[in-house]
Amino acid sequence: MIKVIQDHGSQSASDAVGTSEGSSAPVIDVPPRRAVRRTADLWRLLVSLASLVVTVLLAVATRDVARAVQQGLLSTATALPPALRDGLVGTVQVVAVLAPIAALAVWCVRRRVDPVLRVVPAAALGALVAWSLTHLALVRSRPDAWPEVLGRGGLVQAGWPSAVYLAACAAAACAAGPWLGARRRRALWSLIFACAVLSVAAAGIVPLDAVAALAVGGAAGSAVLLLAGAPADRPAAQAVADALVVSGVPVATLRELPADEQRPGEGTVYRAETTAGSRLAVRVLAAEDHNRDLFHRLARRTLLRHPADATAQSPLGAAEHELLMLVFAARTGARVDEPVMAYPVAGGGALVATVEKDARPLSALTDEEMTDHVLSGVWTSVARLQEHRLGHRALRPEHVLVEPDGESRLSAFARAQLNAPPEVLGSDIAELLATTAVRIGPQRATACALAGLGPELLATVLPYLQPLALMGPARREVARYDQARARAARQSARRRTLRAGGRPSLLSDLAVEVRTAGGAAQVPLAHLARFTWKSALGLAGAFLVLHLVLPQLANAPAAVDALRDAHWWWVLAVLPVTFVSQAFSTCLQWGTIPDRLPFGPTYQVQFASSFLNRITPSNVGGMALNLRYLQKTGIETGAATASVGLQSLAGAVSNAVVAAVFFAWAGRRHSGVHLDLPASRYLLWAVALALAAGGLLLLTPPGRRFLHDKVWPFLRAAGSTVTGIAAEPAKVVVGVTGALGLPLIQIVGLAMSLHALGGDLPFIQVGAAYMAARLIANAAPVPGGLGALEAGLIAGLTTLGVAAGAATSAVLVYRLLTFWLNVPLGALALSVVRRRGYV
Repeated sequence: MIKVIQDHGSQSASDAVGTSEGSSAPVIDVPPRRAVRRTADLWRLLVSLASLVVTVLLAVATRDVARAVQQGLLSTATALPPALRDGLVGTVQVVAVLAPIAALAVWCVRRRVDPVLRVVPAAALGALVAWSLTHLALVRSRPDAWPEVLGRGGLVQAGWPSAVYLAACAAAACAAGPWLGARRRRALWSLIFACAVLSVAAAGIVPLDAVAALAVGGAAGSAVLLLAGAPADRPAAQAVADALVVSGVPVATLRELPADEQRPGEGTVYRAETTAGSRLAVRVLAAEDHNRDLFHRLARRTLLRHPADATAQSPLGAAEHELLMLVFAARTGARVDEPVMAYPVAGGGALVATVEKDARPLSALTDEEMTDHVLSGVWTSVARLQEHRLGHRALRPEHVLVEPDGESRLSAFARAQLNAPPEVLGSDIAELLATTAVRIGPQRATACALAGLGPELLATVLPYLQPLALMGPARREVARYDQARARAARQSARRRTLRAGGRPSLLSDLAVEVRTAGGAAQVPLAHLARFTWKSALGLAGAFLVLHLVLPQLANAPAAVDALRDAHWWWVLAVLPVTFVSQAFSTCLQWGTIPDRLPFGPTYQVQFASSFLNRITPSNVGGMALNLRYLQKTGIETGAATASVGLQSLAGAVSNAVVAAVFFAWAGRRHSGVHLDLPASRYLLWAVALALAAGGLLLLTPPGRRFLHDKVWPFLRAAGSTVTGIAAEPAKVVVGVTGALGLPLIQIVGLAMSLHALGGDLPFIQVGAAYMAARLIANAAPVPGGLGALEAGLIAGLTTLGVAAGAATSAVLVYRLLTFWLNVPLGALALSVVRRRGYV
């Protein structure tokens, strides 16, 4: 299908489409092909891993059911006539032996080294993983009497090919896929599936082992292709030239732009010159671009309430859609790329051709070249789109082309949308405003936008000046800008007083500038998220409360009865323990940050953290909230993570020290918890995983980039934090006070509760009982040691001579005033800190 735009007022567009009769073969200039990481391989890896997880869960969680079902299937297989089973086994073995040999021979004769370098490691990885699974996770789900037909007909033993060999073949087929045609790929996978089915039918492999082997093979082959790369799944340059010639464009030369000028996920861009001297920009779309965009659509549909994304399109449909959007955008009066045609390309691709003019992306201009005239012209074109409700949905500086005379035009309308809703239109303005403000500052960027849009259109951006309204590249650019500002502020002074929620925010600054420049009133941010981590955490907390908290309410009558005979003044004396413990938590956080934190907001965040620790195991929720709070104050992520880690380490060390002191002082022997773990069984696997992870990081380019871009900056920030704390003795004293005060104040609360209920036990022994129970509760995977701490305290106190009734009542009162009281207070504190923007 040909889409030709005949615009008699545009001589360049009409001249580009002519006749190709009598023209010679075009000159094609393409850079050397290089291996790429394909989205299809990532999808295959995810699907394979999901299938593998489901299979292993079925084998482990429903072990008896899986054994019974597989026994029934294998019993049916053994009922087949022996001659038929021998024929099946022999056929499978012949194919399993000859197929890999034939494939390797063909590649060696053709001197195809690249596929061999992918196939061999993939087969080895698939065999290793499959052997591990079949000998560890799947062995107990097999029938007790696995009816292998050992010794019957075939080339070798009837149990071969095994699940390990099947996984290796599947991994090899997956890794060889990019070098095979579609028909050969389908034939190869059909052969592997047939071998798996026949092996199961002949009782050579149990069904779950066969499914796991195929899933392992797909995952191993895809992982090798992602690590080592594979040929791009795109039409060849010759196919692009042929499509242009067939469509009536007499191409003289076709040149593919170098890799540094291509935009990931937006097709392959060529520069074409016709025999008449016209120049075209040709963008070729392929299935790879559709697959890559699928991640984007899936993420937006999952996270956003109204993503307003276009439905999935074939490459030709996407090319025709972009051509239509360019035509409509030009009719609005905006300056855009001049469209020429859309046409299919052999191999499942499609191309979009536009008139080529000398221009550079706005993102490539220097600060001096980004004049107010250039930016105002860009915003004028955006205003025309906004007035006609045409959403661009990728409005970033790299999609704005600036010509030598300073005139600009918009490009990349692949995701554009007619009759766009306010969310899309507002997000367009927010994205371009934020990305230009990164270069020239929020004040000047707002002034240029006001000159091109006017105050009314500019005010529509206010509800959408938030991260969720920005696409991924723009969101990351704004985040880097804010991090750089926070880092500069930190380096400007050796020590500074932080402000809760005071992290530099470009979007907040832009909102202030828009309201000031346009005289707009303050409006609330639009609710774009379908769900957030806060709502997900609340849902998980509600489930845990129903699962863990409700059974504890059965002890409420006993606590009420105990309070009737209690010494009320001592009970009331336990109440401040909750508030004092949060003060010690605040001191602990103060001692792990070189800068000065405000007491009030930090104290409120500690209360909120204690609430989250009640509904999340191992204090995960509290650590995440503290990390978020430190980031919002302007501390780098590495330094904030180091601070949270230091808090956990200091808490563990202080608990160990306090426990050792109380155990020694109490003069009693307390045996620790002994875990009978077969270390020799898991040590080898742990070492192998560590070596594999180290090899991936050090020996592969993505791993080295991850180390350079992520790991080393994090370690430098963490080291700077630790060095800054060690250089200030006052910080160390405050941190040690907070770390030691937390367990001591809890022991004081328990001792007062015991005294209030008539228990008589020395303080040292109370402390020893509490620390022993705390060690047991820390090993329990439940929030706040719920249930485990109560049982440990009651057992410890009764062992030391306290009456069972008094011990139980004292523990119930103590937990009511120090654990459950934190739930409403912490929930209120969490609401306050969220409303005030501290987290």
